[in-house]
Amino acid sequence: MIGCSSQEKSGAAEESANNVLVFATAPDGGAFSEKKDGELVGFDIEIVESLAKKADFKVEWKEMKFNGIIPALQSKQIDGAAAAITIRDDRKAVVDFTDSYFDSGLVLVVKKGSAIKTAEDLKGKTIVAKQGTTGLEKAQELAAKYGANVKILEDEPTLYMDVEKGGSDALVNDFPFVAEKINSGTAGDLEIIGEKLTGEDYGIAIAKGNEEVVKKFNQHLKEMKENGEYQAIYDKYFGSN
Repeated sequence: MIGCSSQEKSGAAEESANNVLVFATAPDGGAFSEKKDGELVGFDIEIVESLAKKADFKVEWKEMKFNGIIPALQSKQIDGAAAAITIRDDRKAVVDFTDSYFDSGLVLVVKKGSAIKTAEDLKGKTIVAKQGTTGLEKAQELAAKYGANVKILEDEPTLYMDVEKGGSDALVNDFPFVAEKINSGTAGDLEIIGEKLTGEDYGIAIAKGNEEVVKKFNQHLKEMKENGEYQAIYDKYFGSN
């Protein structure tokens, strides 16, 4: 990895020495990252590859479960990651982040016709969320406050199926994921209730010791937002504002 000692240079490190950045993503994120016809596609993929190209890097992608990404960055198995990762202080303590590249937030989702109309109605109900996410933390917070139970699943798509089939009463997840699933009809039986529970920013995570990569990515991200390239990619996956 760029800036590593000789003892640390293995795997991702050797690739980075040749201007190849090893990046992880969790390809269950719909518009952000998914597998189509054997290829990784999505908003995160295009943003990272554009930034890397402008900074004279090539990207090698690795697929991982979301909750394995931060540990992989800490152990230098990978150089970076883009998987709709919320910028948080605890994560910033162990990895670096670029400036925010996406404004998000968490929402509470139920089946249409549910008796749950507000968070106060969660008493005795089960909230499902994805392992290792801020959605899980918020679900646990809501459960403690309103007397609900929490179920944890590993894959984002299964959250919606679980609520639709009655395995859980509600789910907490990031707004763009939920909106995409509902609008596409994939989770057409579900609906968001209330306002966003939180406001969150997604950042591209970079392993510690790669300050130059962070600096270059931030510079080019700013340029992409100013020249319209970012908006064009955004519109491709999420529609125009």
